[in-house]
Amino acid sequence: MKTNLTLICLLPKYSKNVSKMLGEKLDMFFGDVDEMFDYEVGDAERILSVLGDKDGKKYLKDTENKVIKNVCNFENAIISINPTTLLNSKNIAKLKKTSYVVYLQISTKYLKTRAKYSGDEIDDKLMEIAFTERDKHYVEFSDIVVNSSTYKEKKAAKKVISAINAFFKKNKLKEK
Repeated sequence: MKTNLTLICLLPKYSKNVSKMLGEKLDMFFGDVDEMFDYEVGDAERILSVLGDKDGKKYLKDTENKVIKNVCNFENAIISINPTTLLNSKNIAKLKKTSYVVYLQISTKYLKTRAKYSGDEIDDKLMEIAFTERDKHYVEFSDIVVNSSTYKEKKAAKKVISAINAFFKKNKLKEK
């Protein structure tokens, strides 16, 4: 049974902030996959320099997969995840078993503004990739999509709760 919510956004810091607020409002544990990964790895650049590019990348990927596996053992948790982690279809499959995935969708018009506000750095190439490939990918596997283009984190958290409740009602699940 799914007991977790996983939030993703093209702006990881925005997603993390909304996730923290949701954890407080819904009385759920908050976990950030990036923080867990950093704790496991330490200095990724150092890993790459010591192990070399090929072995270092394999180690980092294996560690990321381990963190995802551990997160899937959580119960009643809000999980904030960097969207690049979900480019791995195995990670998506693992998360979907224990989590409802909520995508905080940001339009291109607001991406740069949101990035600046939330402290995320984003370049034009990432923006191009985000809206030609990733946005479509995230919409396809997400259970719930919330257009959060014009919302600050607090308002986005309220919109997510409304969207979750509507999703649960539609699918005859217990509301949050």
